[in-house]
Amino acid sequence: MRVILKEEIVQKLREVGLEKGDAVMVHTSLKRMGYVCGGAQTVIEALMEVVGENGTIMMPTQSWKR
Repeated sequence: MRVILKEEIVQKLREVGLEKGDAVMVHTSLKRMGYVCGGAQTVIEALMEVVGENGTIMMPTQSWKR
């Protein structure tokens, strides 16, 4: 499994057009991304770095299990 670093996540988010001040809805599977060094915390930090203090990050929290 490939190791994914925060810097790569930041780069890819910027490549798809995410920038400071944006609002983004995030729904992802860490397993599908590969081995993220630092786990979910790394993904959240990368998102925060890209959208900055004036951006908004939204994540669904519902469970599909009963």
